[in-house]
Amino acid sequence: MTAKIEDIAEMRITRIYTYTLWERVWKNLHAAVVPDSVKSTWHLAIHDIFPTKERLAAIGLTDTCSCVHCGHIDTLQHRVVECGERPVIWHWTRERIVAILRMDTRRIPVEWNLRPDFQLCSPQKQAAVIWILAHFIAYSLQSTKRLSLLDYMDFLRRARWRLYNGP
Repeated sequence: MTAKIEDIAEMRITRIYTYTLWERVWKNLHAAVVPDSVKSTWHLAIHDIFPTKERLAAIGLTDTCSCVHCGHIDTLQHRVVECGERPVIWHWTRERIVAILRMDTRRIPVEWNLRPDFQLCSPQKQAAVIWILAHFIAYSLQSTKRLSLLDYMDFLRRARWRLYNGP
């Protein structure tokens, strides 16, 4: 028995963010020239299935939805750009994207991290921004307790070296 396309359930994330251009998000995710580990972490973040405390509390796997580092609610957005040094790291990342695209900082929304539904006119700029965002998410969501801007910059240098020189 074959399932009709109408019978296939719509993904939860597409129901939550109805105004997101999901075909473009998935195209950007799959176009990323990054290691599989980085791509799979970004996939978890984009589909909102990364195990945050809020998500684990909602399905009964933990008693609290508070961040262990700061006490705020541990959402994906919190874990990516709000907790600890992450605002500094996001600001630095955003400045790199601004330099690549030559546009105003206000035109680089924080939503690009979790819903990269942009399409830039230059394929090289598109690839560079996707690469940076994918690595930003991978770095922000790693389990290391203390993340710093210097460690992030080193993380990107090593990733760029691996891209050009192989594993």
